[in-house]
Amino acid sequence: MKLIRYVTALVSCLFLAGCGVGNSVRDGLARAMPSAAARARADAPRPPDLRIPAGAVASTRDIPVVPVPPVPLGRGAAPSPPPAPTLPPPPAAVIPASADGPSLPAPSVASPSPSPMDSEAKPASLRQLQQDAAAWYAGVDSYIVRMTRREVVGGEAKPEEVMLFKFRKEPWSVHFKWVGKVGHDREVIYVKGQYGNQINTRLAAGDAPFMPAGHRMALAVDSSLVRSASRHSITEAGIGSCIERIGALLDAQEHGDRRHGVLTDLGAQNRPEFSQPVRGAELVVPPGAETELPKGGRRLFYFDAEHHLPMLVITYDNRNQEVEYYLYDRLQAPVHLDADDFNPDKLWNNPKPAGKTK
Repeated sequence: MKLIRYVTALVSCLFLAGCGVGNSVRDGLARAMPSAAARARADAPRPPDLRIPAGAVASTRDIPVVPVPPVPLGRGAAPSPPPAPTLPPPPAAVIPASADGPSLPAPSVASPSPSPMDSEAKPASLRQLQQDAAAWYAGVDSYIVRMTRREVVGGEAKPEEVMLFKFRKEPWSVHFKWVGKVGHDREVIYVKGQYGNQINTRLAAGDAPFMPAGHRMALAVDSSLVRSASRHSITEAGIGSCIERIGALLDAQEHGDRRHGVLTDLGAQNRPEFSQPVRGAELVVPPGAETELPKGGRRLFYFDAEHHLPMLVITYDNRNQEVEYYLYDRLQAPVHLDADDFNPDKLWNNPKPAGKTK
């Protein structure tokens, strides 16, 4: 009977363990009847205990402060760089001794680093351009240049003319020789105060009725025939006259006098006459300021890059129509021209006979 009661109690404990109930009973059986695996584990040697006992941990006051080395760059620890050599200090300027004390070294002043604005040269003002041109003109006594001219005279547009222009300051002398298709071989010479103070002209073919090419004439400076050929007097010819006019305009403008117009800087300009940009300036001419521009207009000046000379001048009327065009190029200076270069008697001693060709 004892055996039957033992077997019945064992079956009841196994059933309750399978339903998740009776854990204490199951644990008790497990302790009472250890399995073979448990016995094997108990027989196996235990691994060493790696935990640090609480009593072996040092307190904060027992830990020395040690600097941590930097993390090496690269694969291995980089060798320490050699110490920088000690250089002697540069010699310092010495302030001379005074009665108040001994000589002292002057304080070192660091050189200011150039700013981007300092490295770029600022463009010259119109006044600087005019002064540069005037300085160049003051240093030459004569020059040779090619001149291209277009004008509207008395409402009639004249054809474009190309001339070789020679100029001398003292005495004031000009010599024009037409080298283009229009007026080819015509020549004009004027020397102030000489040769009757007249304009001496050597005619081209077709210049005057019944007068052959090479015929020589002398005309007064203010002759109607001369005035009908150009908008300006021959005494205004040349680069120097234009430089002086620009200077007078700037002088008046700086003093608040704008009766003759206002000159404005246009900056760098591209023109087909020049291989590189040139500085431009515009003069707005008010009505009545110039006889040839009764209703006003505007005049453009273009300065060459080398000497800042006004090498191109273009004028427009109030309707924005071109009435003047003067281009100077192929400048040669100085050339030291003498009196024979402006002597019509020597230059035209043997003019080409009429009706004959070379």
